[in-house]
Amino acid sequence: MKKGFTRIELLIVMVLVGVLVTVALPKYYSSMERGRVLEAVNNLRAASEAVNAAYIINGNAYPARSALQENGKLRGDFTKSVSFTAPAIIASSGQSISISLTRDGGDSYSLMAYNSFGELQSIECYGTDAAKICENVGFEKDGSKYKMDFTK
Repeated sequence: MKKGFTRIELLIVMVLVGVLVTVALPKYYSSMERGRVLEAVNNLRAASEAVNAAYIINGNAYPARSALQENGKLRGDFTKSVSFTAPAIIASSGQSISISLTRDGGDSYSLMAYNSFGELQSIECYGTDAAKICENVGFEKDGSKYKMDFTK
């Protein structure tokens, strides 16, 4: 009697491994993107805290955009994200300010933090791939956008 596996047994094992990989890869990619979104949310919250500290230091008014950012990027020591652009101020007035991050490569979506009167009000997720990604992280659908509301 010969020792070893037959070709049929090896073929069955290879098919089973192929099926397992086919099932596992989408979950793996989904969890990796979820981690990226959570990293971006944390970066936006840190950027918001820095901007809101400037609001308080400036006598309850947001400083001019030029005082808060340099070369299109928010000043400060923020975690360098491999997957997102650096935080940048999109719009500002004396009592409100918006900070944005955009996904570099891969899926197409952006996150924007809205601050007013020295407090983070909400973070919104929008873009082509926002539905499948941001809803998975905990953003709630609000019209055509996905939103994390911090005023509740």
